[in-house]
Amino acid sequence: MKIIIYFLTFFLLTSCSKENDKYSEINLKMENVEFIEIQNPIDDVYMWGIKKDTIYPNDKNEFSFRKKISRPQHINININGEIIYSILQPNNKLSISYKDSSFVFEGKNKAGIKLLNNFKRTYYSFSEAKKYKKDSTSNQIKKSINNQKDKEIQQLNNLINDNVINKELAEVLKDEIDYYYSNRTLEIINDKLSNTTQNNEDLNNLFFVTIKKHPLDNLYKSSSWNEYANSIHIRKPITDLKKQNIINQDSLQNWWKNDKLHEFKYDLIDNVKNKFIKEKISANYLNYSLKQNNFERSLIDLFKKFKESYPNSKYTKYLKSDVIKIEDYYEKISREMPNTVKFVEENNISSLDELLNIIKGDKYYVDVWATWCGPCKEQFKHNNKLNKLLKSKGYKKLYISLDKSENTTKWKKDIKYYELDGVHFLANQDFFVHFANNYSSYKGSVSIPQYLIINEKGNILKNNAPRPSQLKELSEFLN
Repeated sequence: MKIIIYFLTFFLLTSCSKENDKYSEINLKMENVEFIEIQNPIDDVYMWGIKKDTIYPNDKNEFSFRKKISRPQHINININGEIIYSILQPNNKLSISYKDSSFVFEGKNKAGIKLLNNFKRTYYSFSEAKKYKKDSTSNQIKKSINNQKDKEIQQLNNLINDNVINKELAEVLKDEIDYYYSNRTLEIINDKLSNTTQNNEDLNNLFFVTIKKHPLDNLYKSSSWNEYANSIHIRKPITDLKKQNIINQDSLQNWWKNDKLHEFKYDLIDNVKNKFIKEKISANYLNYSLKQNNFERSLIDLFKKFKESYPNSKYTKYLKSDVIKIEDYYEKISREMPNTVKFVEENNISSLDELLNIIKGDKYYVDVWATWCGPCKEQFKHNNKLNKLLKSKGYKKLYISLDKSENTTKWKKDIKYYELDGVHFLANQDFFVHFANNYSSYKGSVSIPQYLIINEKGNILKNNAPRPSQLKELSEFLN
């Protein structure tokens, strides 16, 4: 009898264990893909670039990802630079393949994942803000937002009515839609309030009605959660302080120049009442600021403050590596400028033609960059392999910085830190305008990084050359 009781107890325990072990699986079948990256949320919140699982294929060119979860999570899948969005669900499998120049989804709820990837979402840029220029009242803003939002809601309702997605995914997709457009509403309001000295009670009411209807402590944290939190707890307080004449644009600019701006914004986050929400916003702010690679000393102190406030935070280990970079930066810039770095000293060069006339006689790979350009600095990590390729082809490197003259010190510090061996030139305003109108990839404006190939005569062979990260394409061109 005891044996039967023991067996029954063991069966119940193992059954409970299996019930609690809820996994989500994604299987991808891809040709000519070396690896894929799964960008995961940490503690329910996705943060740009800080948690990636690199997946390599098996002998059948299949990529498999499996994760234990207790509730749905939003993830990004990076395949050769192309991003696929997906929702991980407990006890759910999704298969992805590439056919006829598009991704194909298979498995339960595949229609919902396809819909998620069909949403056409844009960042709130200057051109995006112009779409709402005529919307001056809360009713006008709501009408413009709902015109876009209702189309997506209707697509979701069609899937629900056709019974092709389950209730759980339907609720998650509803949150994805709600929070994206709630944040867009707040972005429009913040933009309009910051461009006037008047306090607008109508827009303020819409702001608070929106965040009351869609709070930050929602169980599912959508892909828009970080931007939404920033709109509420950083952008809006800054706008309000400007309205009260406590701060102005000049004071913000001075804090930025003197490395006090991060401390000011971090203090705004301290006003958040919910400690769990505060931790996530603080971690996201630090992560985003650190990833810009501007190497502000203040971020070291704020990281220490974060660790003191949240000694058991899951985010700490991901933030630490970027803090170490800043410490490394200050050690490197304390050194002398290496003799492998040369400067074009003439400060009255007003065009690329004049510059190339001075340095002609050698072949150059030209890197147009600036210290404030994150993507430019991201490319520097490929310099070791790039330098070997250029040397084998008889090319030297010319770096043209579009920094303003007041950033000369920062410019030279970054040259030391990134070990940018080669010839360097700091462009003036005339050079910038001439380059934008004649040699930019986007005539009339400048988008960097940009790379050019120059021959011995100072002639431009290509003004939109492959990047350092595109060594194969660059090698083929140089050949």
